[in-house]
Amino acid sequence: MSALNLQPVALLTGLLIVGSSCGGEAPPAASTDPVPQGLVRLSEAQMRVAAIEASPIDVAAVSQPIAVPGTVQPPDTAQAIVGSIVDGRVMSVHVLPGDRVRRGATLVEIHSEELSTAQRDLSAAEADLAFHERSLQRSEALLEAGAVSLEEVERRQADFQAATAELQRAQEIVDHLYPTRRGNTSAVAPRAGTVFKVLARPGQAVLKGAPLVEMGSTDVLWVTAFVPEHTASTLSVGDRVQVRFGSPPDAVASAHLVRSGDYVDSANRSVEMRFALDSIPPGVRAGSFAVVDVEQADVIEGVRVPQDVAVRMDGQDVVFLVEEPGLFRP
Repeated sequence: MSALNLQPVALLTGLLIVGSSCGGEAPPAASTDPVPQGLVRLSEAQMRVAAIEASPIDVAAVSQPIAVPGTVQPPDTAQAIVGSIVDGRVMSVHVLPGDRVRRGATLVEIHSEELSTAQRDLSAAEADLAFHERSLQRSEALLEAGAVSLEEVERRQADFQAATAELQRAQEIVDHLYPTRRGNTSAVAPRAGTVFKVLARPGQAVLKGAPLVEMGSTDVLWVTAFVPEHTASTLSVGDRVQVRFGSPPDAVASAHLVRSGDYVDSANRSVEMRFALDSIPPGVRAGSFAVVDVEQADVIEGVRVPQDVAVRMDGQDVVFLVEEPGLFRP
């Protein structure tokens, strides 16, 4: 039995209509022998004019892909939640969802007494170091004149070194708080990427560790989907699938499995899986809806034909089969 490419059938109908309406020479007619109900008869000339081709098909074990809904998102390791490093009050928010930021960019400014205390400690450490530096210089001059002992100079050298270390510690604490020119602490981007959510609002009181901004890199995108248990058991890391997207329409990409959960969700008997997109279609963004086409574990006897041999008729996909030369069954 053979499958008939149906696209030429539609073309044939168009040719017959054009031929009869324009008054030109019509294609040779099919045989006038009675045609069994439900079949279509075409002459060799009609098939030649319409460029209809038939090709053999074989019955074999096939599986029907199942569509698994998923969500596009960056890899877990490329995402970050930027939290507050101090207790304080949000003074200003510098970003909006969707903004691209560079590493170290200020995202949120927070007024905190912790920064004021750290800056006072830094000023005190600077003054203390200056005092011990002058004291050391005087003792060294007196040592040359024989007015003080070597032990006194060594003691003052130790005091100077301790003051230097304290100044370095105080400076590191201030730098860790990322002070702004307005005297506020800032939450900065730990890496370059895109802002997904802004959780902070001006005037909001926050505690140390409170989440302020969610962000991540979108250079690589994954699709996270919950695959039915019986199908998930047939997939291994590296297996390839096809992914379709709701927006933009008709966007399709290939992907491969990179992570498979080690447990089954008891609520829906599915396994969380992550598929890395081989390429990112234009318009596809983090957060987009996606559908992953996964081959089922169960197989049935059937035939697989190219998509372009089917035509949509009465809400169904129809393929024409060759019953005998020139006689076709839909």
